Amino acid sequence: MAKIQVITALTLDGYLPPAGGQWMEWFRHDREGLPLWLSRCTFTLPPGYPLIDLMCELKSMSEGCTYVAEVTDAGQVELLRGLFLYRMVDELVVYLLPQLSGGGLSPLADLPHASAWTLRQSRSFGNGICRLVYRKKAE
Repeated sequence: MAKIQVITALTLDGYLPPAGGQWMEWFRHDREGLPLWLSRCTFTLPPGYPLIDLMCELKSMSEGCTYVAEVTDAGQVELLRGLFLYRMVDELVVYLLPQLSGGGLSPLADLPHASAWTLRQSRSFGNGICRLVYRKKAE
């Protein structure tokens, strides 16, 4: 069965950062940021993707197939919540940006179905950004 990865960038206090900031530009364009994951995936999941269709697709795809959901705005947060509601997320990739926002949209707050995650990989970059890759623990 295929896997689903969620890729997001968060401020130190857990909020989505402003779209035009220097760290979001790095996240969107640096080869170690979002382009790294997009180059490795088989499919990208746009906001509003029908989750029932996705459930059917996942079962018919091979293990090497990867779907990526980018979560950087409110529309994509709704996709994230749906993916968590149906327990479809296999990996969570968080880019922790060296800034505090003090408020805004927190995509990981109040997600349905709490689950445990294992840190699979971490990496820090010279600009202060840290990448954390978590894999869902088997239930």
